[in-house]
Amino acid sequence: MSTATKIAAAVAAMILLLVIAIIGSLAALLGAGLGGTSAPSQTALTDIPPEQLALYQQAATVCPGLDWTVLAAIGKVESDHGRSTLRGVHTGENPYRAAGPMQIIPTTWDAILARHQIPPGGATPPSRYNPHDAIHAAAFLLCDNDARTDLRGAVFAYNHADWYVDHVLARADDYRSITTGTGAQTRGWTDEQATLPDPTGTGGQLTPRMNTLYQTLAAAGATRGGATCWDPHLHNPTSDHPRGKACDLFYKPNDPADVAYGWTVANWLTTAQATYGIRNIIWQGQIWSARSPTWSTYNSDVYNCPDPANLTGCHYDHIHVSVF
Repeated sequence: MSTATKIAAAVAAMILLLVIAIIGSLAALLGAGLGGTSAPSQTALTDIPPEQLALYQQAATVCPGLDWTVLAAIGKVESDHGRSTLRGVHTGENPYRAAGPMQIIPTTWDAILARHQIPPGGATPPSRYNPHDAIHAAAFLLCDNDARTDLRGAVFAYNHADWYVDHVLARADDYRSITTGTGAQTRGWTDEQATLPDPTGTGGQLTPRMNTLYQTLAAAGATRGGATCWDPHLHNPTSDHPRGKACDLFYKPNDPADVAYGWTVANWLTTAQATYGIRNIIWQGQIWSARSPTWSTYNSDVYNCPDPANLTGCHYDHIHVSVF
């Protein structure tokens, strides 16, 4: 083997290792962002505002082993998920100096900020009144008090009252869907109407279930290449887009790293099916559905798929995800 050939082989090997490292880093970052363990119950989906639900699920990831339902239960008890109009929730403090949607007192807040950095996405500087900041701070506080090994003790440390602990843990159970097995769930999803403004700015509306999934993906950075949800889809009126039940996440089809990142997102979506009521996923000429939970060739008479040259119609430049 010539010296030039050896150098070329070494460079190729280095590039391969770099690509593997990038993919691994993306998977780790995405895994950290798309968190949560339990699937939300119908009670949770009805009671918790979608944006708030996404924040509880995202914040729980800073404390591996902490279920998002505990944060949501505290948010419910303390401020009805920020909907309470009592003094101290949106401005000022209550008689005990607690403030914000998670009702944190100044000394506790300062101690949390001294030990932890609140992730980007909230106020600058972090504020007790900002839901993103307050919920993440609450997650750090529970973790500091050993929520992973002594959940009851951690909740008691949050508010020193047995009745409070009982109430929070009972509410957390209400928010947790009772599921068995690891297979996809295709039954039990109530049909929802599109009632929430599409956050991608189309002027249309999304169902609460689709909006919750979108907010989770956006919070994790999975929409970094752009996204669109509602669309009249006049060329395909049977699509879930005009019903507010689908979103498209865009990636660069000619960028191997971006395609790999897209696969990381797509594969995560398959694992989150039972949590978010995902109906089907289409990406890179492949389709995965809850009723047939394996990747297979995407065939479409409308878009003449499979056809790798049809980047948009056959979903080579975007992930299509729809929900029940």
